[in-house]
Amino acid sequence: MNKELVNTLTKRISIVEEVATQSTSGAPSATKTDRVLKTCRASQNEVSVTEDDADGKIRALFTTYFIIRYDKDLTKGRANSFLVIDDEDFRYNIVQVVPKIDKRYLQINCIRRE
Repeated sequence: MNKELVNTLTKRISIVEEVATQSTSGAPSATKTDRVLKTCRASQNEVSVTEDDADGKIRALFTTYFIIRYDKDLTKGRANSFLVIDDEDFRYNIVQVVPKIDKRYLQINCIRRE
């Protein structure tokens, strides 16, 4: 099973944190920039697509998960405020990170709104 999983890690993703930028005077700015925490290979699996119209606008809500090699820095809620950017530049909010296969891989559960 592990060989099959490794062979499916064909996508290149980045795990990023959005950080507020500062102006030249040191004051916080309203703009944000991405700070890349990790770039790695992953398996991407789309689970479902639904529609969300909570604020009067219809948006597609994609539920996706990524499988990557284990990284303890992403476990125990540390990654919940991070984003995943895939090789097509789609941005996914991380909802949950779950260890898989005896802590050899992680499953990153995400959502993306359009």
